[in-house]
Amino acid sequence: MPGREPIRCRWWDTAATVARRTAALGDLQSQIMSALWRIEAGTVEDVRSALPSRYRGAYNTIQTVLNRLAERGLLTRRKRGNAFEYRPALTEAEFLSRSIATTLAGASSGARRTALAQLIGGLDQSELEQLQALARELEVGSRKP
Repeated sequence: MPGREPIRCRWWDTAATVARRTAALGDLQSQIMSALWRIEAGTVEDVRSALPSRYRGAYNTIQTVLNRLAERGLLTRRKRGNAFEYRPALTEAEFLSRSIATTLAGASSGARRTALAQLIGGLDQSELEQLQALARELEVGSRKP
């Protein structure tokens, strides 16, 4: 998200902690995270209103899921008046990257290579060029002190 420093894994985080943060989400959890990435921050009612009607469950259900996502470290919450305001702790790209990395880490090297080849093989030339440019930017950025 613009203007926010992304959350990094800390040296004291165990592999289990990182995996817990990026473990696969259930359908409602995914919808809630998507809504928050779209609206950037919101109360239970804000998030509930941003959900597709199919997922707009009871207030208490949404609140429980938000609190569980906060406990997992995927959301932050801060008291705003009489309500809590929830914000994503990770950008959507960070979450996706960590989820893929966690999934790939548990796979054999052959399965990893095949999965990555299938993902990359599905890109057109323009997307490949953009991906290569982004990879170069990330490489240069990771070298800075």
